[in-house]
Amino acid sequence: MYFKQINFIKMKKINISFISFFAMVLACVTLLLISCMKEDDYKKFTKGGEISYTGKLDSIKIFSGNKRVVIQGLLIADPKVSKCVVYWNNKADSMVVPITRTQNIDTLRIELGNMVEGVHNFTIFTYDNLGNVSVPTYVSGRVYGDRYASTLSNRPINSAFTNESGLTSIDWGAMDRLSGVFATELTYTNASNDLVSIRIPIDSLKSVLSSFKEKTSIQYKTLFLPDTLSIDTFFTVTNSLYVPKFSQTDITTTYLKNSGPNVKYSSINSAGRWGILSDWISNTAVQNAGGFGGYEKRSNVGFISLEAGWGLPNVTNGKIYQTITLPAGQYKFRISMNTFNTGGQRYLAVAKGSTLPNTAEVTSSSIAFANLESKELNFTLTQETTVSLGFVASITGTGGTGMFSKIESVSLFTVQYL
Repeated sequence: MYFKQINFIKMKKINISFISFFAMVLACVTLLLISCMKEDDYKKFTKGGEISYTGKLDSIKIFSGNKRVVIQGLLIADPKVSKCVVYWNNKADSMVVPITRTQNIDTLRIELGNMVEGVHNFTIFTYDNLGNVSVPTYVSGRVYGDRYASTLSNRPINSAFTNESGLTSIDWGAMDRLSGVFATELTYTNASNDLVSIRIPIDSLKSVLSSFKEKTSIQYKTLFLPDTLSIDTFFTVTNSLYVPKFSQTDITTTYLKNSGPNVKYSSINSAGRWGILSDWISNTAVQNAGGFGGYEKRSNVGFISLEAGWGLPNVTNGKIYQTITLPAGQYKFRISMNTFNTGGQRYLAVAKGSTLPNTAEVTSSSIAFANLESKELNFTLTQETTVSLGFVASITGTGGTGMFSKIESVSLFTVQYL
């Protein structure tokens, strides 16, 4: 048993030595073949010498457009570059652009027109006069066209009218910013019969037209840039809108009580600041100053008040309103604000019946509503209706901060469009 184990070990050493010897012989043969290779055979593998590349187009941007793109890049280092070749559509299409270099960094702009709408992949090479080529550069860009244009729509107009003073105003509706919308162009005739064109930014919610010719129309179209690198502006079809003139009659004293200014209270706290409004319905959520609230005396003047914070509890679904019966017609409810800050949910609202909805239901359960800071609300009744009209709010405050609205007076008008 002992001798067999020794023989096995020796055999293993012999096998390893044989493998090492074979590898050494193979390496020697390879070196011998290479050393015996003719110089002409070596040249076959290095034919033409070292490969020489031209400088490629650098810092490339693809600007999208209407059935076109513009490729822009910089020529920085290589003064020998004499042309640029752009391929797209799997190299089925191409464009060759001659280049004349200067001693500076040169900007190359290549416009490709009559492009198919969609995303395109481009391969770009540069060449010198000796035919040396750069390494390829791969970039992608988008082309817009009729398909994109067909998805665009004009900005909605909520209202447009000329008031009794001759002031023409337009209230604009909201739009989805992801569509690329950025402005609306508007053209109208002024009192001197001149055509006036203005551009309304998408952020503007209200436009006032100077010297508008009464009872004429405005023409408007909406402008879009599909992305941040777009070089072409897309337009909607031009729409026309007749702008009526309206007259309004103040009916406040006929239907509303204690409308201000200097509104009155029915009761007030011992400090003489917070009170309960006369002739208005104020729910307990508004009465957050120890059972008083909805009325505040400031500098000895009474205001309709909504406030939370600075020691006052939060107001959740606070309501201040009057319930009245109005004939069929068009109406405007307007407030004069003394002071206010922003935050929370605060509405002007008109609703059928003897109360106003909670803040969460204002948008779905009101005849009409508007944010309190808009200070104005238009509504229409098709028949005689009992309505509640006033304010709904949910506001918060902690410590030395809070939310407040102080309303000096309210007004109610009938409106007639001519």
